[in-house]
Amino acid sequence: MGNTQSVKPSVTSIISYEEALSRITGEEYEHLQTSYDELLVFPDKNSFVCKAFLGFPEKFSEQLYKVFAPYNHLSLERLLVGLVIMIRGTRQEKLQLLFYSMSTDGSKVSQEEMRSCLVSWGIDIPRSIDFLFTVSEACSFEHFLKWIEKFSPSLGVYDWILQNEGYGFICRGVRAFQTYHQFLAEQASFTEKQVTALEKHYIKLRKLFSRSKRFDLEAMYQCLHPLYTHEFSQRFFHAFDLNKDGTIDCRELVIGLSAILEGEDSFAKFVFDMFDEDGSGVLQPEEVENFSRMISTFCLVTDSLKLDDTLPEGTIPVSEFVHWCNNSLSMYKFLSHLKNIVYIVFGVKPDLTFNIIRQWMEMEANMNLITGKMYYIANNEWFKGSGGIVNNAPILAPGQVNGHKPVPSITTEGGTLRRGLLQGVDYQIISQVLWCTLEDWYGCDTAICRRARLTPSGTVILELFPLKLNFYKQPRLAREAMEALNVPPLNFQSSIEFNAVSDIPRHVLSYVGVFHSEDTLSSVIEFLSTKLKLGREDLRLWKMSSNQKLTLLDETEEKTLDSLGIKHSNNILIEIRNTDMSWPEEVINIVTQNRDIDRRAPTARVNGTTGLNNLGNTCFMNSSIQCLSNTRALTVYFLKGLYQKELSQNNPDSLNGLLALRYADLIKNLWSCSSRTIAPLKMRWTVAKFAPQFSGFGQHDAQELLDFLLDGLHEDLNRVTTKPYTPLNDSNKRSDLEVSMEFWNNHVARNRSIIVDLFHGQLKSTLKCCTCSFTSVTFDPFSFLSLPLPENENVIIEVFVVRLDPENLTTQYCLWLNNEYTLNHVRKRLIAKIPAIKHLLFVDVEDSAVKRVIGINEPLHNINFPLYAFELPGDGPQPDDYVVVYSRHYATIDKYFFDWQHRQVKLFGTPFIVPSTSNPGISQAATIQERIRIYLIKMYGFDDDFIDEMMFNINIKKVKQGGRDCCLCPWKELCYGHKLMEDPDLGDCGYLTVDWSSAVVHLIRQYDDDVTILQDSSVKEAKQRQSQPVDLSLCLKGFTKEEEIAEWYCSRCLSHKNAIKKLDIWRLPPFLIIHLKRFSFRGGKWEKCKRTVSFQDSFDPSPFLVQSSQISLSDRMRTESVTHKTVLVENDGGDDYDEVSIASMDDDEVMNSNNRNPLESTKDSLSYITNSMKPSNVSKKCNDMRPFYDLYAVTAHTGQLGGGHYVAFAMNPNRQWYYYNDSQVKKTTKKRVLSEPAYILFYERRNLRLDDLLPSYGDMDRYGDTNFDYDASIIMKDVLESAHRSDKKSCAVQ
Repeated sequence: MGNTQSVKPSVTSIISYEEALSRITGEEYEHLQTSYDELLVFPDKNSFVCKAFLGFPEKFSEQLYKVFAPYNHLSLERLLVGLVIMIRGTRQEKLQLLFYSMSTDGSKVSQEEMRSCLVSWGIDIPRSIDFLFTVSEACSFEHFLKWIEKFSPSLGVYDWILQNEGYGFICRGVRAFQTYHQFLAEQASFTEKQVTALEKHYIKLRKLFSRSKRFDLEAMYQCLHPLYTHEFSQRFFHAFDLNKDGTIDCRELVIGLSAILEGEDSFAKFVFDMFDEDGSGVLQPEEVENFSRMISTFCLVTDSLKLDDTLPEGTIPVSEFVHWCNNSLSMYKFLSHLKNIVYIVFGVKPDLTFNIIRQWMEMEANMNLITGKMYYIANNEWFKGSGGIVNNAPILAPGQVNGHKPVPSITTEGGTLRRGLLQGVDYQIISQVLWCTLEDWYGCDTAICRRARLTPSGTVILELFPLKLNFYKQPRLAREAMEALNVPPLNFQSSIEFNAVSDIPRHVLSYVGVFHSEDTLSSVIEFLSTKLKLGREDLRLWKMSSNQKLTLLDETEEKTLDSLGIKHSNNILIEIRNTDMSWPEEVINIVTQNRDIDRRAPTARVNGTTGLNNLGNTCFMNSSIQCLSNTRALTVYFLKGLYQKELSQNNPDSLNGLLALRYADLIKNLWSCSSRTIAPLKMRWTVAKFAPQFSGFGQHDAQELLDFLLDGLHEDLNRVTTKPYTPLNDSNKRSDLEVSMEFWNNHVARNRSIIVDLFHGQLKSTLKCCTCSFTSVTFDPFSFLSLPLPENENVIIEVFVVRLDPENLTTQYCLWLNNEYTLNHVRKRLIAKIPAIKHLLFVDVEDSAVKRVIGINEPLHNINFPLYAFELPGDGPQPDDYVVVYSRHYATIDKYFFDWQHRQVKLFGTPFIVPSTSNPGISQAATIQERIRIYLIKMYGFDDDFIDEMMFNINIKKVKQGGRDCCLCPWKELCYGHKLMEDPDLGDCGYLTVDWSSAVVHLIRQYDDDVTILQDSSVKEAKQRQSQPVDLSLCLKGFTKEEEIAEWYCSRCLSHKNAIKKLDIWRLPPFLIIHLKRFSFRGGKWEKCKRTVSFQDSFDPSPFLVQSSQISLSDRMRTESVTHKTVLVENDGGDDYDEVSIASMDDDEVMNSNNRNPLESTKDSLSYITNSMKPSNVSKKCNDMRPFYDLYAVTAHTGQLGGGHYVAFAMNPNRQWYYYNDSQVKKTTKKRVLSEPAYILFYERRNLRLDDLLPSYGDMDRYGDTNFDYDASIIMKDVLESAHRSDKKSCAVQ
């Protein structure tokens, strides 16, 4: 025995690894080692409990884990030692393992530890435990051993371990279950091998020809067309579909094919079923006529049908029909057709194949090609041979040895054909159905297929030599390349240091594919994105020239491959966006300074439509910059160089002017139209330098970045270098006009910049003490209106209702209810919708078992939806007795640690309910079994004979709620349930299982995968309500509504009190930014609100401005007319400028300053701005002065939180909306913009003038009278030309 005093108790302290190894055989060790390697890939606690100790009580397994893995790593050695102790250990060794599992240090166990372990294992605390701890609160192993020997307490699961003598490591002599293929082979005239091959061919046909993923009538028609008519396909399908559910499963197919091939009687019955439409067993006159008409298309009917005199005239029973068929030569040709279908379409290989193949090909040769269908090219020499693999090498172009391609074909067209081939001499054209069968029978070296297409002249051709393209991909971008983008050079001007340039792999040829020259680029990209399972916008194509130069193929215009200059054997690069939303080619180009990429637009670009490269999850920055860039007054300010006069490098709060300089350079390049895309590297480095939270490649908030940009630009351009002290005085019952001006003057005394002029407004904040009613009013500046999204009090309650009668299909309901309601409200709503239902049982179904039954008084917010609601039997006030029935089967596995784990229980399908009350004269068990039988017939559509046969292969057992364990036996019995018919007394057992044999579970699962669930109209209605957009006005109302806050310091009460807080909009800026607060922190995690916000391109905020009857309109206008305008006048030196605020100048000074516009012009412009701020209760005379705002940019966020993507939409000065998705920029429509999931909205006050917004420096005055809305494009063009003359630096990387 090992040392019991180890600090961390371990199984190796009980016996050594060598001792354990000596107790098992080499075969057992190999089995345990293989099971460990395959099942415990991650040897942690979860794997130990769920895989190694599968079937044991969970709490017991968790306690044992600390002994098996004292250092939290389950090694093979310790696992082997522990298993040997449990299976082949002595009683004392097993008890020591139990002791260690309860002990912390292995030396002693406290009474608290032992009680806690026994309770968690579900063991009743033995009364004798007090004797163990009479001396002290902890006992040693020796005392524990004496206590066990003296009192023999019941230890539950450990009793099984102590008494276990019959279990081992390897399961021997287990009865082999009958397989599904063996079961079908017994029902048909096929061998097990043939059934297996038939199933594979059936699955292949279903994938090729069925859109519904079932072998339905459409799939049958596609297989037989054009050789056979739709009517024939329909009748042929009808004979196979035994349960008439509109689908042929593998069993029905095997039985039908066997009937055709088995003999004359079975063939005749199959043909009879083709025309017995009503299933009456008698052909009616109309059905006989249909039979005669169809047979005449295959052969000449010369035999007369002898009628049975005892039946009504003109009808033929099945026996008479079979007799006629067996004596009729006319049916021989029809039988030949059906057999050919069995061989060629369904792949049953006959003894002699070539005659059948030639007959089928002769039939196909008489048919025209069908547009869109796939045809295969086969070497004609092969058909003259004697079989073997289909060899297409002789008809392939040189260079393709034996037809083997170096890369796979993404269009599955196969190899390139030699020129000069002749049909019928060198090759044959065969259908897809025939090729599938040849491939199964013989195999093939290369499948050469072509799709039939319609030419402009109206003929259908098979293009043998389509446009073949070579598709390249780039390997995953080296991590070093991405890291290089995150580390700025020392001087921000030198090249990026990247030592692994030579290690970046070249593009790799990955696919070949064929297309037609008239195919559009968009259709090719659509095909590739579908084939590669990528998002449409996560893929783009580049044309690779002979010198490896890349040219981006622009899909913004619907151009064909021919018009793009794509020729045969051209190389095309498939670029796939990285997970961080960057494009590999862009990153490599930036890192390596590669000049082999041509991004120039094929047509002239528009100023302001330059894209920004994604540098690794920088979409948040790109979208914000694009929206700011389209704030035209700010852009003109930078393009005209006005920022150079206002850089504030002495301001201690500034960023030394670096952010303004980087932004100015970036704006010039965005509007210069000299490059299709640019990389905002310097801007990113500058942002990361001053705001480290935005560094790295993580995802960030676009609004937070925008806030940083505006604040940083403001401080860099602040005209106030020394900020004065400004006291904050309380309102003290003064008028709002006076207080607002005091706060605003204090604000502009410290903050005066172009950012303040354009984006800053003012909010009125009112706080009222709930105790003394003292009211405090302050006026605070804002650059954003951050609006909350109103939350729905109602939620979608999704419920699947399972009826007692399975003919009433399971139906999905979605109810729109208040989240505070109880489940009883759901019950009432469902019963109102389905009057036939009287009682419902609500359960949470997980892994095909009832996880928990939910009471009707449970609040909805405590429930995880969807739920299942089972209809209960009974018409009275209380439901009748019932049982819940599961479906399960036993799966045998090869890798396990205890031999009884070799067979495991697997539940499948949806549980169902049957009444448990017995019928008169019949036992309860027999009644339940019969009800289950009827339910299965209706549920799966089985015919009676088949379900009766299956009932001999299933068992009905009594189980616990989980569906895996017996409800009567303790765990240690390893019982999976008592058979109902052998132990008919249900007792308290409310759950049964239908244990299917493995022979039929395969078939059951085919049905289970295709179980139809109906959708009630409430599903669509509820989803429409949930997706119904919330209007922007509701967000503004939520922003301005009163709310109660806690712990506000009341200056009258001189203590912290609850208060009522209300925000009002007092002053709006020329450019209004609205932030929709989609992200919130709840329950310890961030969540995204996905509600759609309805907003308009024209916006009137006047209803939401503060209303005050104490303020006259004239006072309001006079006060606000001094807010934004700043005039810069030359000082005595003539070179510099002094800033003078209009607020400190009289009218004469304004008129004479720098000889600018007359006072009337300035006053008119300022009056327009201030008039837009009027209260909503002014006189009717001013109604035409409401502050209308026009939408000019939107930042949208799509996807989930942590995995989403930002894009921008902006209106260009040419009045065209553009979509900015990082480097991709294309035209879009206003309709699309207004339907996007907006995150930030940018509005511009209508009819603004540049003269009113920009500071003046003499020669800049020529734009003073320009209306910005209508002539901005002219201004931009003029300014850009001037900027180009003064700055000709490269703008490829900024």
